Amino acid sequence: MTAATPSNPILLTPTWAGDLEHFRLLRASLARSPLAGLTHHVVVQTEDRHLFEAYAEEPNVVLRTTAEVLPADVERERLKARHISARTGRHLTRISGSLRRTLGWPRWPAYTGWHTQQLCKLAVASETGHDTTIVLDSDVVVSPSAQLDDFQTSDAVVCFAQWQPLGELSGKVRKWVDNAAKLTGPGKLTEAQPVNTYFDTPFVFDGAAVNGMLQHLEQQSGRPWWQHLLNQPPRRWSEFGLYKQYLAQHETRPVQWRAPDVMHYIFDTRDATAVVQRVKALFERPDTHYITLHSQSSGKHDWNARDFTDLLLEWITTR
Repeated sequence: MTAATPSNPILLTPTWAGDLEHFRLLRASLARSPLAGLTHHVVVQTEDRHLFEAYAEEPNVVLRTTAEVLPADVERERLKARHISARTGRHLTRISGSLRRTLGWPRWPAYTGWHTQQLCKLAVASETGHDTTIVLDSDVVVSPSAQLDDFQTSDAVVCFAQWQPLGELSGKVRKWVDNAAKLTGPGKLTEAQPVNTYFDTPFVFDGAAVNGMLQHLEQQSGRPWWQHLLNQPPRRWSEFGLYKQYLAQHETRPVQWRAPDVMHYIFDTRDATAVVQRVKALFERPDTHYITLHSQSSGKHDWNARDFTDLLLEWITTR
């Protein structure tokens, strides 16, 4: 077996207009962290590029659009899905997704932003020139204790992991795990089998492993890997789930399964003052390297992310 030899690591954030406030905070914290020197690939939805244009002037930022990363036909279908979803609203979009899962129609729910962001992650991680891709969602805040060694080692492929018996899982996580086993092997898992339930960011991809996985998908399906994934029922597949299962089943190099002990997650962000106080306290803890302020909380309720991002931006840039 040949040991992993990490080199040319990059950061990757797929984002869009709805996560701009969170992204502002990510960039401010990242620029003042030990990871500031890494190249940061930021992939935005093409129609949102103007909102992120100023970040292209920041050191080490590579601003890219979905039109530059995705195949042309996928980008075309993504734009259609965005327009339809905007007209129909959240409720009818969910119903359309359910119809696609049960009846195979309509086609457009498979091309929404949630799915195409996953394709963007895999496309960038498979590019030549960088062997380690560190995915940071827009709602991550990077603390001064962050370090590159969180994501790589010279003698193994690093992957974050939380283990739980398959039989204890339900909902979307169970579906993601089952789908990953179907697409990458062994096809069906036993209920007692421990499976990796870490589906958050930061997440790290090994370039050779990603390319091996994509080739596997194409060999199994006879289609381009992205089309094979888009043919799956909407919201029933996960890029992270596929990658973790591929590592477990097919990777011949040593894999170091790391507990995500340096990550901290804040799910309830309705109280801006409490969020700011919590982040400030976590910044002082050397065992906390990354803090996720889950953006879906503000997206589904009445409070606005800017209630706390403005306060934290001022504090981070002046501390």
